[in-house]
Order: sequence, then C-alpha cells, then structure tokens
Amino acid sequence: MRSFIILPTAAVVAILGAAAVNAQEKSTSDESNGPTPGSLVVGALGVGAHANLVVAGYDIGVARDKIVYSYFLKNAGAAELTLAAAVALPELRASADETWTLAANDPENPVGLTISAGGAPAAAKTEVHAYALGLDRLAEIKAARLPLIPFGAETDEALAALPPDAVDRLAALGVVSPRDPAAPKSPLTADWSLEAVQNFRLVLPPGKTTAVSVKFTPIAAAYRLAKGDEQDIEDMKDDLCLTPQTLGALEGRLKRGGAWAATDITLAVDAPTRWLDAPSATLSVQKPKADAVVAFCGVDEKTAGQPTVLGAAPDDVEDNQLRIVIFEPAVK
Repeated sequence: MRSFIILPTAAVVAILGAAAVNAQEKSTSDESNGPTPGSLVVGALGVGAHANLVVAGYDIGVARDKIVYSYFLKNAGAAELTLAAAVALPELRASADETWTLAANDPENPVGLTISAGGAPAAAKTEVHAYALGLDRLAEIKAARLPLIPFGAETDEALAALPPDAVDRLAALGVVSPRDPAAPKSPLTADWSLEAVQNFRLVLPPGKTTAVSVKFTPIAAAYRLAKGDEQDIEDMKDDLCLTPQTLGALEGRLKRGGAWAATDITLAVDAPTRWLDAPSATLSVQKPKADAVVAFCGVDEKTAGQPTVLGAAPDDVEDNQLRIVIFEPAVK
C-alpha cells in the first residue's frame, strides 16, 4: 500500500514541530516502515539576460517550515528593463519508495509559492503539464476526471472508480499502470508526472536595484535517528561537510541512547541567469531551538552556536542543489 501525504501548511508545521517533542518519526534503520519520507526541490528564480542586468546578490533564508529567496537585481541602464522570469515547481510523480508532504492539494501551487518584486506581488501565471511517455496528457487526465496530482487519497479514490474501458484506454497511453490479470483488484497507480512553472514579467526601473522575493513551504524529509543509526550520520559526512566536532556531537548523542529528529531540505542554489557573473548564494538558517544542530556545506562555523546559522553555497555544489539538515534533540 503506497503512502502519500497532502496536508495544509499548518499541519506540516505541527508535524515537524511535534518531531522534537514526541520523536514519533521512525528510525532510518527500520526497513519495515514502507516508503521513505523524501524531499523535493523548488527551482531557483530564472530571468532573461540583458547587458544592463547586474545580479548584485541573492540570499536564501531557511526555516524548517518556510524558505525565502531574496534576489537583488540591478538595472544598470538608462531605460526600463523588462525580462521574462520563472520559477519551476517540483516535479510530482507517484512512487512506491518515497512519500512527500505537500503544503496544499493544489496542482498549480503545491508549495504555497508567492513572488513579489519591488515589494509588490508579481502577476504570475502558471503553466501545468502532465507527462506520460514524454507526451503532455493533461487533456486526457482531465477528461477522465482524475486529480492532476498523481498521488494521494483523492487520486487513489478516483483511479479506483475508473470503469474498465477507461483503465484500458489510459493504460494504453501510459497514463496509468495496467492491472495484473492475476490480481484484478489491485490498486491502479498514476504513471504521469506533473510539472508546473510560474512565470511573470519582471520590470526593472533604470539605475536601481530591485528586490525580488520568492517564498514557499519546503517539501522536506522528516525522520528520526536513534541508537544504531550512527552509520547513517557517518554517511551524511560528505553531503553535509560535517566537521569532526559536529560529527562527534551528532553521533555521541546516539551512542548515549539519545535521538535526533531531522528535517532534511534540498535547495536550488542556481544564479538567476546563466549568462552573467553572479556571486554565490548566501544562506541564513534559523534554528527551531537553541540546542538544534544545523549542517550544510559552506556553513560559517563561527555562527554554528547562534540562533541563525550563516553560510554561503559552494561554487562546486553538485547539480546546483544544496542539502541542509536541521537536527533537533528528540525524546528517547
């Protein structure tokens, strides 16, 4: 039985907050838990290029329930500059191996994304595509009255209600998995992937720097690490650039019988345009509690003990995606 979760933002915050108090997440060493909680990446802001565009900098503010990208874009010319701009939302696809917690049951905006430029909301439009075998099957999925998000209770119920002729037609298109003749009552699985992009016109006044803000609820993995999971932390050493001191503190708590509630977030750290030089992204990660540990490559170790941990994304981060893990002490 596949397990997928779509919850309102308030419920996401409540679940993550309860992790440190109740430590109800299951240990990563327990292989009988079924699908693993996973994280998905929201794309970085992308903008069109122009000779007068200057990327003055961009910062990523991170909390376990909110991400804020702040871009500072300067128009060095004497005339107003209008550029195309877009943010790609995470690709959603059914899986037997992972679960995801979405902020909203909204195929156009499952992460509660908002965009503003110069302090005013951007008039963003959303393009949605549902791909099966590389072709957009949005029309066929809508015609079958199926939800566009390819997982969750609502989708499972709609798939179960499809008549046999519709199942055969959609399976032939690669939209759903065919039933095994030996198990005719087995549940159907959505085989399409949902992709959405929010796009807008970015207007930059001449000679000024405009702040562009992109906010959303992250699709983060939440899990518990307990005694016996020391190797799991060891395996994170390279991904998170853990220092011997941090590694010792994380593993030491487990060896003493303690536990960690982990929030695992992956962020896109691409510059807003590929064609212009831009500084690396700076990061500020809020600790949910004073005794939490924040780990990521590029962390400023001098701020590790402070309420907000600072750092900068390394230039050589793989696929321009940076992994951040927030460890909170959990009840034994």
